[in-house]
Amino acid sequence: MWSKIFENLRRRMTCIYAGIFGVLILLIVFVAYTFVWWEIIDHERHELVATVYHEAEEWVDSGEEPCSAVSIHEGSMLAYFVTMDDKTEILNQLGDGPQGRALWRHRNDWPKKMDSTRIIRMHGEPGQGETVRYRYLAAVAPVVKNGETVGKLYMFENIEFYYTAAFKTLYKLLCIAVLFFVGACYFGYWLAGRNIKPISEMYGRQMQFTADASHEMRTPLAVMALATQGLREDEESKYSAFAQESIEMLQNETKRMSRLTEHLMALARGDEGTMPELKLAVDMTELCQRVGKQLALLAQEKDITLHTQVDGNLQLLGDEAALHRLLIILLDNAIKYSPEHTRIDFIASKTKNNLLLAVQDQGCGISDEDKEKVFDRFFRVDKARSRSQGGLGLGLSLAQAIVRQHHGSIKVLDNKPCGTIMQVLLPLKIA
Repeated sequence: MWSKIFENLRRRMTCIYAGIFGVLILLIVFVAYTFVWWEIIDHERHELVATVYHEAEEWVDSGEEPCSAVSIHEGSMLAYFVTMDDKTEILNQLGDGPQGRALWRHRNDWPKKMDSTRIIRMHGEPGQGETVRYRYLAAVAPVVKNGETVGKLYMFENIEFYYTAAFKTLYKLLCIAVLFFVGACYFGYWLAGRNIKPISEMYGRQMQFTADASHEMRTPLAVMALATQGLREDEESKYSAFAQESIEMLQNETKRMSRLTEHLMALARGDEGTMPELKLAVDMTELCQRVGKQLALLAQEKDITLHTQVDGNLQLLGDEAALHRLLIILLDNAIKYSPEHTRIDFIASKTKNNLLLAVQDQGCGISDEDKEKVFDRFFRVDKARSRSQGGLGLGLSLAQAIVRQHHGSIKVLDNKPCGTIMQVLLPLKIA
């Protein structure tokens, strides 16, 4: 059995697996990218400092200028030689190009300490129209002649190529990561299905047993109900008080078992996803008023006031029989667990595009810990009291299944100062 419940669970698990795999893939990509980029830039820093020292030695030995005319024209390598106090310019190889002018405008960003480097990010000259970006790696080192420091040499290497290559590499890595992520999604879906399959099979056998057992119990229970009813109506036989009490007990327990069987079969149909499709328009105004009148008589027996407040023109697409059962469950629970001389408010109204159903009682209420558990099958807040009231612990489970069948929501709220509010939201049919 692979019901809608397990398919939804499989999809949620797939999302979790895919999220974990996606984070790991992105983490690996960015760690690898950052590590490689850092190694490249660190290597270029050391190489440029070594180049500055080498060019400084050649200038001292032979007077050869650090940069060639081609590199200055292209802006690939530029240099600037100045005294240590920055007052006297010895050699200016920044050139007349836009790169050199941009470097001069950003001279405050040049490295200050000897043997240090710095990446300088610059924009082109104002008024050029399209924004031009320049990225240079700058390094500075002292120039020593005859044991005396005569100045400091700045050299600037254009590293725009590395940034362009890095962005292209990152884009390719992300594309590869997307492919791996798609593969991870398929793998996660397969893995989730494999993990869920044993649970699904066990759950399927359990649901099949519940449905079969419930179906097989209907006929003998119907026979028992007719038999006990016949015994009670047999006026010719003279039963003792004990026998009459036993017959009444059998009749009550038979009715209780019949309700249990009906609820189990309804829940089994809901688990299998075989509940009727929501194709018929249901007049909820008429249905709520009718159920309110029916249950008001039951409430009167306990001296409880059932006040019904229903708006007009409430319609939705749904299963009328299931919605009728939903209202019976909510109101019957409120009546069962409300003390005498109290009031129950049954409200049906329209809120935007939803139908709001609320049953407010003045009972002992439900603790925060039990508010989610009350929808579990066979869970009862006060087991002794619930059993004495004839409760099966299946009503709210069935109510929740009906609400989900109609794509709505149900929750338990506190009715201050005391009591409980069962609130249901169902999507309305839009006229």
